[in-house]
Formats: sequence, structure tokens, C-alpha cells
Amino acid sequence: MPGKIQILHEDVAQSIAAGEVIERPASVVKELMENAIDAGSSEIIVELKGGGLQLIRVGDNGEGMDPGDVPIALQRYATSKIRNAEDLYAIHTLGFRGEALPSIASVAQITIKTRVRESISGTRVICEGGVIRSISDIGCPVGTEVEVRNIFYNIPVKRKFLKSIRTELHYSLNYFLRLSLSHSAISFKFIHDDRTLYEHLKTESPWVRIETILGKDIYDHLEAFQLEEEGMKISGFSSLPSISKGTGDGIYIYVNRRFVRDRLIYKAIMEAYRHRIPAGKFPIAILFLEIPPAAVDVNVHPTKAEVKFKNPERVFHTVMGTLSTALDGMPFLGEPLLEGKKKDLTSFRTVAAAPPPLKPQSIGTLWTKWDQGQGAPTVKDAPSPGWEVERKIQCRILGQTQGTYVICEEERGLIFIDQHAAHERILFEKYKNEYETRSISSERFLIPIPMELSAQESFTLSSHLEEFQSMGFEIDPIGEGIYAIRSIPSFLDQGDPKEMVKGILEELSFITRKRNGAETIQTILITLACHSAIRGNFPLRREEMEGLVEKLYPFSLSTTCPHGRPIFFFLSRDELDKQFRRR
Repeated sequence: MPGKIQILHEDVAQSIAAGEVIERPASVVKELMENAIDAGSSEIIVELKGGGLQLIRVGDNGEGMDPGDVPIALQRYATSKIRNAEDLYAIHTLGFRGEALPSIASVAQITIKTRVRESISGTRVICEGGVIRSISDIGCPVGTEVEVRNIFYNIPVKRKFLKSIRTELHYSLNYFLRLSLSHSAISFKFIHDDRTLYEHLKTESPWVRIETILGKDIYDHLEAFQLEEEGMKISGFSSLPSISKGTGDGIYIYVNRRFVRDRLIYKAIMEAYRHRIPAGKFPIAILFLEIPPAAVDVNVHPTKAEVKFKNPERVFHTVMGTLSTALDGMPFLGEPLLEGKKKDLTSFRTVAAAPPPLKPQSIGTLWTKWDQGQGAPTVKDAPSPGWEVERKIQCRILGQTQGTYVICEEERGLIFIDQHAAHERILFEKYKNEYETRSISSERFLIPIPMELSAQESFTLSSHLEEFQSMGFEIDPIGEGIYAIRSIPSFLDQGDPKEMVKGILEELSFITRKRNGAETIQTILITLACHSAIRGNFPLRREEMEGLVEKLYPFSLSTTCPHGRPIFFFLSRDELDKQFRRR
């Protein structure tokens, strides 16, 4: 039937196109900051209200725009960065598509104030929903200020998909920090609800900016590397094997100073760290790849977060080889970025002592509910002294293997217990019970413990202070990025409080967008249990193994640790006979 296919109305088409570029307030922050950087600014100020839902204002002291260029800049595909198709393969700027400003203007109410250095007055343009309402002269400093209000006011359906103020602020902050990290020669300021959250002064040394954003602890464990060959330059900073994270958030990849999410380079980084850090852990790496524009296609996606390489194989092997060489402690092929930062990996090459031999020990009755399909019995099911259990299972500890697994023997076969997973589960249940019964007490330090946090960690801590306090922590800010730990839960009797708090913040930063308050508390409990539990490759004495196994009584063999890893592995007598071909 003719007439089924129709051309979309221009307003609808513009809304669809804008949705590819502007997903949330953070997208506006990213695009406006990139425009400010391209304008040659030495100072950029980002101001948000209500997480960017009410107001986003980005001001710079760059070159500004001539009065006649401002209305043109609000039209789609209007740009000063390229002139023809060939220029797409000679791009040296962060922006080039001419979609950012018109996309923002079509979904919000924006005001632009701008002045070039040669002019004594500036220009103000007011635009709503893509329609220019007024253009007038105005007194303003050299540079450009773009004010964006009520994002998605004309697309209420899309506005409903936005998250909470805290979550949207978190997204915007991520873009702010990524761009700040890669442009240390520019001063950046981030203001939210009239409060300055971060201020990064311009510096000639990238180390200063790294320490400001990532914190001193990470800074102390980073080494600089640099390699240049055949038109390709790789430089950056990588963490020593002594430090790692539970997520990949510490990996920053920049191609021609543009932050990208590239699987190829990410895989090369992880391959370089393979067998150097524990499985499931991630390094901290800041990698800058400078490559001829003709060898990389940045016009893959409207957000410009993805790229394609002309010779991906070469990029992969060069990145992996450079990092591997740096980690092996071999001389760099290029000069280090900063004198005085020396490489020393010898202190991390330690070998754990082998556990002493143990004799089999009987510990009496264990697990009255043996079937793997049954759920874990409750604590009240545990036998009290003198209680006769219908089905007694005699189990004895044979010993420990690999310093990690406790082996028990029972008439039906062998039970292997992961000591870390088991102890983690025991502690989690203990901490959870204390929290639910409001029986948590705090242990106050005579001298508070100072702790320095990165910008991201500081934001996460300020967002979850209430949950920390409910768990028995007392943490106060005493300076920019510096906090004092005054008290901790009394059940934490081992470990470094600073490392414990940072471990919790790392987990919380990873799940901030997904969890509610109760799940945040559970994340804190799990992290505390994990950090307090005995580790693998740690020899246990006989009485320690006995105590561990006795506390596992309430749990069935199908129980996992709080992270979901199995605690038990049962090897039946039938399986053993089968392996040895016994009938």
C-alpha cells in the first residue's frame, strides 16, 4: 500500500539526531568542555545545579565567536573544524561534527555569551528548543559562556529516563575528571549548587594533575613510560604490580588527547598485566596514544567515544609491548616523562612460605543437612551440647593444600574448603547480624588516622557518609582531599583502616548508579568481610582450621561467599573410584 513510508518532520528528525549526541546532562558537560578546549582556553569553569537537570553553565577564556558566527553555530553541521570530506582524516581537534551546540539547543533552553579579543562588546543569543529567540549586544569578558537550562524540557518522556541528582552528577564528574586529567595545562573548576567541588590549577607537570585527581597513594605507585616509533607515540603512566583495583575504572585511554573506550587498547593493557596482578583485578593506567589522524577514524559514533585504527594489529602489539617492557623493569626505549621517578619491582617479587605439614584431626559432628540441593539451615538448627542429631556425619581435617584450601574427609568422600571464601561468609553473617540488631559499637582512635583520597573517592565518600556513620565509622574532612578517620566499627580488629575505607569506596563507585540505600549497606558489609577475612596462600594452624570448620556448621554445601564464589567442593568416593578404575 503506497504512503506507508514518509519523511519525518524536521522537529522529529532533529530530536532523534540530538538523542544520539545528548543522552544526559553529562553529555552536555562533555561537549561544551571539548568546545572550550578546542577554543584554546587556559581556564574552564563548569557549574551545575541539581546535578545538571536545572542548570549547566560552562565558561571559558578562549578565542570566542564573532557576532555573525553565533547564529550559524546553532545550525546542524555548522563547524569551523573541517571544510571537506578529506579533512575527516586530518582532525586535530576534539570536536568536528558540528552537532553539539544544535543538539543541545534542540532539547533545552540555552543562552550563549561570547566575545572575541578584537571586539569591545560581546554577543548574547537566547535559544529555546532549537529556535533563536533573540540576539543582542552585551558586555562580557573574552571567551564563551554557554548556559543550558531545563534539559529535555520539551521531551518529557526522555527526561523521565534520567536518574537521581546524585547519579547524574556522578556522570558529569566523570567527564570533567577525564578531560582535566589529559589537559594539565588548563585550569579547571567544578561547581555544584554554588559549592566548589574541585579546582585544578594549570601546571606544566602531568604528575601534579595526576596526584590531584587520583590521590597520592596511586601517584606513588605509578611509573612513567614513553615510546616513539614510525609516527606513533605512546606515553603515559602505569601502576606497579603492588597496586590494583577491583574494576577497570582506573584505565584511561586517550587517542590524540581524546578519551575513548577502545577494546583493542584495553585488551593490550590487560594482556601486559597478565600474570602480574591477581585474576579479577585491574591496573591503573593512563595511556596517551598520538597517531597520525589519517591512521585513525574518529567519525565512528556521534559521541566520538569510539575509534577505528587503520592498522589495529600494530597498535595492539605496540601498546602491549611498551607496557610489558616497562613492567619487566627493562630500560625504556624513550626518555621518561619526569626525572626522579625510578622503577623498582624487586620488592614485589616475594614467595610465600609453604604451610607446615598437618596431621589429620577429628572434629566430631558436622553438617546434619548434607544434600547439596537443600538450603542452608538456620543458626537455630545448630546442635547445642547434649542434643542428639539423627544423622551424624563424622568429618576429620586432613590438612591444608596450597596454603588456601582446607581438606576434610567424610565417609562419602572429601570436602575442599576455600578458607578465604568461608571466612568471608562467616564474617559477613556476623557483621550483618550486628547491623540488623543495632549492636554495632565504635572504637575511637586516640589519634585520628589521616587519609588522602582522590577526587572520585572524595565524591563517593561525601555521597555515602550517612551509610558509613550507620556502620560505626566517623570520618571528617580536614582539608582538600584529606580526611581523618576518628572511629571504626569495633568488630574490625585487623587490617589497615585506610585501605578498608578505600576498598569500600572503590566498590561503591562501581555500583553507585544501580543500588539503593539497603544495597549500599550490603556492599559495605561485604567489603568489610572481604578485607577482614584470612587470605589465600596463608598457612593455618590446626586449631585455626578447626575453628573455621566448626563455624561453617550452619551452612550447606551449596553456600557461596557474599560475592557468589563457592565455598565448598565435594569429591565423592564414587568419583575417586572412577578415576582409579575401581569397581
